[in-house]
Amino acid sequence: MNIYTETMSKLNTMFHRHWPLVTALSILWVITLLFLVVSLKLNQGHFVYGLDDAYIHMSIAKNFALHGVWGVTPYGFSSSSSSLLWTLLLSFIYYIIGVNVFVPFILNIILGTITIFLVYYILRFYRIIPIYNLMVLFGVIFFAPIPYLIFIGMEHILQIILVISFVFLSVQILTSSSIRPLNYYLLLILTVPLAMVRYESLILIFFIAFLFILKKKFTYSFPIIALAIIPLAVYGVISVLNGWSFLPNSVILKSYFTNTITTTSINYLSYFYSILPDTISTIITYLLAMIFALILLSIATFRFKKSKTIWEVPTIWLILSGLLIIIQLIFINNDWILRYTSYLIVMGLIALILGVYDYLPKKFSFKFNKKSIPKYLGISLIVILLLSPFAFKTYYLTIIPQSTNNIYEQQYQMASFLSEYYPNGSIAANDIGAINYFTNIECLDLVGLSSNDVAQAHENNTFNAQELNNLANQHHVQIAIIYEEWWVGDIPSNWIKVGEWTTPHDVILGNDTVSFYATSPQYETELIENLKSFSPQLPKDIKQNGLYTE
Repeated sequence: MNIYTETMSKLNTMFHRHWPLVTALSILWVITLLFLVVSLKLNQGHFVYGLDDAYIHMSIAKNFALHGVWGVTPYGFSSSSSSLLWTLLLSFIYYIIGVNVFVPFILNIILGTITIFLVYYILRFYRIIPIYNLMVLFGVIFFAPIPYLIFIGMEHILQIILVISFVFLSVQILTSSSIRPLNYYLLLILTVPLAMVRYESLILIFFIAFLFILKKKFTYSFPIIALAIIPLAVYGVISVLNGWSFLPNSVILKSYFTNTITTTSINYLSYFYSILPDTISTIITYLLAMIFALILLSIATFRFKKSKTIWEVPTIWLILSGLLIIIQLIFINNDWILRYTSYLIVMGLIALILGVYDYLPKKFSFKFNKKSIPKYLGISLIVILLLSPFAFKTYYLTIIPQSTNNIYEQQYQMASFLSEYYPNGSIAANDIGAINYFTNIECLDLVGLSSNDVAQAHENNTFNAQELNNLANQHHVQIAIIYEEWWVGDIPSNWIKVGEWTTPHDVILGNDTVSFYATSPQYETELIENLKSFSPQLPKDIKQNGLYTE
């Protein structure tokens, strides 16, 4: 047997043993490659992420790696990242290989691959037959959805890996009569990065600690609580010493700012009608997700009544998944469609298959006749009901190329404009990711993620047109690039609107129109001339209006 034949034989054997894994990975990589090709074509060969938030982490990582400054700008500390681990990881890579826009993308492809491996391994460990394993892997790819998370360049895939690894190890310890020391040490090691990847991970950690207390394993519960709190407390102290809050502004302000914008904008009938479809879809998905959480808890209750114990693998997975979904939707973020729930999707899929696996057929045979119609209809309805909370998430798969195009035609163009005409200028903005990553501007962040004085004004309900004008003068702001609809009544009367860009086919932007203001007459002429000069570089489908077009 020659080398080629031997290699092909080994590959063939591997495929037959692990065909769900090979199939799932092939689909993930092909989808990612196709979306990459389409995205590059849409964006004139430029690689762009599908969300401006990715560039916030990248900006902090860049400044920390190059200047030793943990901030969105290189000019000072800012507590703007809710994922300390992701930003640190990017910073470490930038320090080693240099700042590169592709790093989060490549890293997320690797992490997405690891996610598929991990879910496959967990289901094989629990002896789930290949066909059901493949179904869950498909769910992870299309419902999380992993390709979308790859293209937004953020921490959510890393969070999925840490969460399901942590739950898997915890469940093994809680349900085993004899505990392997390695599992315990791995659990302790995982606790620190899990707490640092996103702050809501603390809820899961405390749940697990509580289960250890119920099982009277106190030596397990208290160390993981301590290991979860210590790194976040250290960061909180550093933040306070730098004049910021104990928690990152992104954690403090997100719900506040969202509520403020909604409350302000709800007074405007046109805005209300524009968000009505999104509001309805949010309510529907919220209710479906709640129903799914209750189904998981109902299955857990059924299993408990049957076995008289909660200390079974499926039951713990079901309880954790159901409770976390409910807590996430009620107390953290009530939009099930958003990326923040991706880890719950994967947890829920694993919990569901473990919970119902004992009652599923292990061999498939379809004998169709008139008497079987009600049976198959019933099965179909049950499957649709169970999968409906996940199906809405596939929407994000359909908008990957267009979302990158939106960011390219708005935030990327804003960054290009500032890089060319205001490379070291002082700018006010409400979308701060790309414009800071691609430039070294001084940035007054109107949302307050990277500007603490603005954040405090929002928290104290003192943010208004006069306060904004005072802040702009203090920071020597020359121009503002903002969404007008976000700041109705809060734009200073002495600011001069010079122009606006409207991006067509908006699927992901905060608003399709971004407006340019000179903060005083002394900057007006220069801004007009700069916009005129930059105008030919803009993508042809961007609609331009304002003084500079006259």
